[in-house]
Amino acid sequence: MAIISKEAEVQEELNSIYELLLNKRSAIQSELKSIRKKFEKQCDVFILNGFSDEKSPIITNKIYHNKFIEFDTHCHIIDIINDFKDVYGYFPEYGEMFSTLYQTMLQFAHEENYECAAVVKIWVDRIHNIIHNKN
Repeated sequence: MAIISKEAEVQEELNSIYELLLNKRSAIQSELKSIRKKFEKQCDVFILNGFSDEKSPIITNKIYHNKFIEFDTHCHIIDIINDFKDVYGYFPEYGEMFSTLYQTMLQFAHEENYECAAVVKIWVDRIHNIIHNKN
């Protein structure tokens, strides 16, 4: 029976989280494309109806904007994590990576950008659980 070190388990779980993060970003990107198509159709109908307020695409545009912020925040998180990933796909400085993400979350909150802070918090909590449950 092979014994896997706690460090190897942490690295494996961090890689799993990283893959989840990439998948989440892809899913959000697909949602953005779908919302954008819906928005464009609503704009066409709005114009054809003589700019009738009853069919205004403003709500869909707001949904698109919020989803884009979520996408952009995920891209920012991925950029930070990539800075701590080595050429072998491991995270040798995962403690510092966690601290950087945590500080990013606090910075968003300090700037009253609570939506972004909430997205970062989800991933900070997951990474925290991996690091502290294995140590």
